[in-house]
Amino acid sequence: MSSSDIDDNSIPINDLPNDTEAAIRYIKTLLPVTVKDTFKYPPVVFIHQLYDIVHNKTLINKELEILRKQSKIQKLTIGTSDSSSALILYEDYVKYTLNIYPENRCVNKFLNVILPSIKSFGVQKCTLLQQFKLQQYELTELINCGLLLIRNQESYWISFPSSGNFIKRYIEGRKYIIQIIKRRKFQEILESSKTINKCTE
Repeated sequence: MSSSDIDDNSIPINDLPNDTEAAIRYIKTLLPVTVKDTFKYPPVVFIHQLYDIVHNKTLINKELEILRKQSKIQKLTIGTSDSSSALILYEDYVKYTLNIYPENRCVNKFLNVILPSIKSFGVQKCTLLQQFKLQQYELTELINCGLLLIRNQESYWISFPSSGNFIKRYIEGRKYIIQIIKRRKFQEILESSKTINKCTE
């Protein structure tokens, strides 16, 4: 095949991942098999992990905003922070949630209509009631399914099913690894150490 036979437009530029999306997908490949090959938890990527791959915070923040507007990622707050600290690729968020609630009408409306319009890690209660015409029982259903976490009387954080258990295991695993590192002579530990993988199961 000669160079003249190659269509320069065969791969749309917009379909190519930016540096930050590529970093997110790379981090996903590093997750233990017990996370990648099951639906116990979705593949959560922490934003601070991106800084070790793309050494430009300004670029990361700019590209995360682009990905958010394109509905390619869902930002999350892990714990009680008022800022996003983690994210999930939107495709993974939907796949994980529908695996747990495949026939739930409220969940499907949330994934297909509400979430793509919010594009944030939090939402006001009045927005859900007025803009999206949700009834109180639907809000309760979304809370019970783990897709909304109560932030205060007037707002919610976007979340995912079993997020409470995920955060608990994350905090426990983090403390466990720090304890191991502190006991080491040079305050170091191999990335391939089985003790690290054990913490994420």
